[in-house]
Amino acid sequence: MQVVNGTKWSKQKGKKAPSRLIEHPGKVPEICGWASFKGIKAHCAGCAVDNMGQVIWLYVGGPQQAVRSLWASLAGGGALELDQNVVRFERDTSYLRLEAQIGMTRFYSTALLHPQASLLQMQAEKECFYVLSQNPETAPVSLFYKMLNKALALPLAPEWADYLWKAGTQMNFTDRTEKREDPVTAPRERLITNLNTKACAGWRVLTDLAYWMLVVEFGLKQGMIR
Repeated sequence: MQVVNGTKWSKQKGKKAPSRLIEHPGKVPEICGWASFKGIKAHCAGCAVDNMGQVIWLYVGGPQQAVRSLWASLAGGGALELDQNVVRFERDTSYLRLEAQIGMTRFYSTALLHPQASLLQMQAEKECFYVLSQNPETAPVSLFYKMLNKALALPLAPEWADYLWKAGTQMNFTDRTEKREDPVTAPRERLITNLNTKACAGWRVLTDLAYWMLVVEFGLKQGMIR
């Protein structure tokens, strides 16, 4: 997902002031809340967090010292509060970081991205990767296919992308880590699940080869893919 730093300006009482921090195609830009650590605050302009409270993507803006302090807290194993929700970095993970000055102001924006949310940086041997979209209403199926194709040692055809996405978001699979005599009571999960997001959309995609082989086999048998 490409992070874009867009700034709108408006005249108010003879002065120019930034009215928003980010823009999304077809969407009115907005500030989502605050990111804070021990009284240090910055505007949160977008975020994606998994169900364990780990940061997948975070975009904050404010005074340079504030945004760098928030970064230092996360990088040092600390936590931030996002609208009263505690978030952290995933351990032993080198996040991608981009800092930029906002226009001609004294404010800075910092974008933090989990490497498994980047097609170029993701590692195939990890148990999952993340797909992000700037437009909350649109799933980036093409990007998903490229990341899945990189993650799996399984031949996939580009024309299967829509089917794979639909199957991954709708088909449930038994969690094989749980050993139970009755498979009916075993917990079930989907290969693609939603992240907790603001100003974007995001999904976690499991890379379990056996499950994706079942998806492909089912599609071929049912004539959904060829």
